[in-house]
Amino acid sequence: MTQGERLAEQLQKSTGMILLPNAGTQFDTNLNIPFYQRWKETLALASNNEITMTYQREPQPLIWLHHVASPQFSLGLPSVDYKNIMKKFISISVVVTIAFTLFSAYVAAYFLNRPLKELAEKARLIGQDIDSIAIEPSGPEEIKAVALAMNKMRTALDNMIKKQKFLLAGISHDLRTPLTRIHIATQILLPDANGFRDGINADIDEMQGVLHRFIELARFNIEETEPWQVGDIAQLVREVAAKYSLSETVLILSLDPMPSVRYKPMALQRYLYNLINNSMKYGGGNITISTHVIDNKIALSVSDQGSGFLLSAEELRSYSDLAIENKAVNGLGLRIVQLIAKMHEAELIVCNKSEGGAEVLLKLKAFAKTG
Repeated sequence: MTQGERLAEQLQKSTGMILLPNAGTQFDTNLNIPFYQRWKETLALASNNEITMTYQREPQPLIWLHHVASPQFSLGLPSVDYKNIMKKFISISVVVTIAFTLFSAYVAAYFLNRPLKELAEKARLIGQDIDSIAIEPSGPEEIKAVALAMNKMRTALDNMIKKQKFLLAGISHDLRTPLTRIHIATQILLPDANGFRDGINADIDEMQGVLHRFIELARFNIEETEPWQVGDIAQLVREVAAKYSLSETVLILSLDPMPSVRYKPMALQRYLYNLINNSMKYGGGNITISTHVIDNKIALSVSDQGSGFLLSAEELRSYSDLAIENKAVNGLGLRIVQLIAKMHEAELIVCNKSEGGAEVLLKLKAFAKTG
């Protein structure tokens, strides 16, 4: 039973009045009684013709008040003794006014709160993802105006972010040219006992690596617009591992048969490249890539045998929590990993293994077929 039906039932039990959800039913003819006609005209005038009156003789005498504007409903009042109608007119009018006021307030609040809740939910989604769907204006004109303003704000923010990414990519690209010239110039220098030339070259390589990651971060929208693909990620892992076959790095693959997942190939490849390259540089030892099922999710793990992340347990939990915004990230590579995990609506776990070494675990949802 709905709240409106419970209200109608309680009203009939306590007062004998009947509340119907529409105003389309008319009963008999109008009573040819002067007081009845004056009451009818007064109600019509006071309500701007939104309330009409009719009379029902059978199966019980009732005076019906019909609210013909939205929301439409009818209220039946038990017929009174016309000799004493003047005495009861005031009390009935008060009850009718209160009933109409309460019911209209309930209906108005319902139709106003629903678009407000929808607007708040869409605003929350925009705060999490600027590329979320646009807000569909609905409800009163004031709420529609707010929704349109939020859509304009979303578009302006999206354009500003894209311009910042383009500027960042341009600056990073331009800086790589003079760094390359410096690197070539240092090759002309003779080796020195203090290792200054080698130190300069190492610093240049590190700066070029940082710039490369900045360019990757600035071009992240490429993966965001990439089409989704459904299938087994084992083949993608093998293709990535094959590209390291000529290097001295040992990649150990442990790929269990997995259900299909929904993923973006370019983004997931870049995810693996960042973790493998980071393990090659800092991890040491063999690098293991494995897939297995954990808690009905497909877990993609990349681990090494190095010294692990130089982070506290609290910091590792912070980096694993993709809901935490504006936090300092230990390296651009990890930031890219976080963005790709969030893109796939996956769970990310960054940890140090008890036996030594670092591990990054991505838990993807299994693809559920519909229809």
